Amino acid sequence: MEDGEKRNEFRTGSNIPIKEVYLPEDVADLNYKEDLGLPGEAPYTRGIYPSMYREKKWTIRQFSGFTSPEETNKRFRYEYEMGSTGFSIAFDAVTEYGINSDDPRAFADIGAGGVPTNYLEDMAIMFDGLPIDRVNTGVIGNPPASLPLSAMYFALADRRGIPLARLGGTTQNDILLFTVCNTPIDQIPPRYLIRLCVDLVEWCAQNMPKWNPVSIASYNYRENGIGAYEELAYLFANAIAYIEEGLRRNRLNIDQLAPVMTFHLAAHNDFFEEIAKFRAARRMWHRLMKERYQAQNPRSHMLRFHVQTSGSTHTYQQPLNNLTRVAYQVLAASLGGAQSIHANSYDEGICLPTEQSILLSIRTQQIAQMETNITSVVDPLGGSYYVESLTNELEELAWDYLKKIEDQGGLVEAIESGWVHQQWRDSMEKYARLIGNCETAVVGLNCFQMEEEPYEVPVFRPDPDAAEVQSAKLEILRKTRDNEQVKRSLDNLKKESQSGENVMPAVIDAVKASATLGEICDVWRELYSIWADPVMD
Repeated sequence: MEDGEKRNEFRTGSNIPIKEVYLPEDVADLNYKEDLGLPGEAPYTRGIYPSMYREKKWTIRQFSGFTSPEETNKRFRYEYEMGSTGFSIAFDAVTEYGINSDDPRAFADIGAGGVPTNYLEDMAIMFDGLPIDRVNTGVIGNPPASLPLSAMYFALADRRGIPLARLGGTTQNDILLFTVCNTPIDQIPPRYLIRLCVDLVEWCAQNMPKWNPVSIASYNYRENGIGAYEELAYLFANAIAYIEEGLRRNRLNIDQLAPVMTFHLAAHNDFFEEIAKFRAARRMWHRLMKERYQAQNPRSHMLRFHVQTSGSTHTYQQPLNNLTRVAYQVLAASLGGAQSIHANSYDEGICLPTEQSILLSIRTQQIAQMETNITSVVDPLGGSYYVESLTNELEELAWDYLKKIEDQGGLVEAIESGWVHQQWRDSMEKYARLIGNCETAVVGLNCFQMEEEPYEVPVFRPDPDAAEVQSAKLEILRKTRDNEQVKRSLDNLKKESQSGENVMPAVIDAVKASATLGEICDVWRELYSIWADPVMD
């Protein structure tokens, strides 16, 4: 659309029609007690805590990792000194795949987009000198690598004398993210993958009450081009799959499973739609827990979520524009009641974040917390005719789309059949067309372009020798560890995996014996076979 051209209709980013003005009749059916209530009370539309940010500000948690555990430690220390109140580990793709850094296929990706992590000492180096007993950490690993990566962090805490029952943090551990958002290497079939995912959930629910063993990451789904209500539908379809697998075992009830589940949502560009999405999400989770699962514990009904500003909205053209996008998205996340927020760095469309861009991301959140006064009032947009109407509409559309997923047989079946892949591929193509046709404006990309870049920004370049360094460390490890003990631990892991018992104790033992990430995941690859991705098959 050309600048100044009159628009005939207005729609949200998820293609929901927008009226010119909203009136009381647009929310005439709204029941205050049943649909809104007070903050901290069911259905939690207005927030899960009565005082929200008046009592405790959201956690500032940056997603970081690059080159090596040593360099990542330096970055974590810098973030902590600058005011970050939580850590979140970005692993490189090789680690996410559950293969070691000396695998011949891994060479080009070592340390390129995150930190390579092969065994317990890598985790120890990463957090050297950092107070993991006082600051929560996100182990942002995908299954099955999420199990040994979490076990490394748990073993590190145990080595430091920190009781696991006191250790706080989150494991991502999201089956949908890895089987559809990525093109996995040597991935096991989803039906076995979810068994391992829920083993971690089950074990942590029994042993680590302050650890969140799954964070359903609809942020990544949204990055694949789907809309706000589709994001919510996949979010809850995934949660339902975990709950059903957990309940099927008859070892935990819903009030033991639900309170340890957390969520990771996106903050996209449509400001009011994103706020309404967060509010609708809390209400949907409450209704799911109350009506489908009859959960009794109030904590089971509270949707706790982290928000990350959307990398897919960034441009490498005029990259400083991304600072403004990030600030608006942080504002939407905070007005929507997030428990923690990651503000992307403006240069992520070009390179890994520099220290300058990381600092600006932290300062963006600190300014929002300390200077704007938005933390003084809980749900300040509650009662807005537009926001309440949009919250209702997003919830209705999300329930309808959730039914479509369940009509496929549920999430696991929808993944294995390729249905989810096709849905997301169609969404990506549609989103690209809207931008390409200028129906969706992106400043600096398809409107207000400039022949020369107006901003000069520093570019971060990772160490090109990262692969050699990590490979050398692995070579030394294999020569110095007790390989017989490693073999016994891996044999025990295989036995426990075949038995149907929870594998986490065996995973922790293997990690403590200095088994590598790749060796542990190879046990499951050998046992369960390799999945033929329906897109790649």
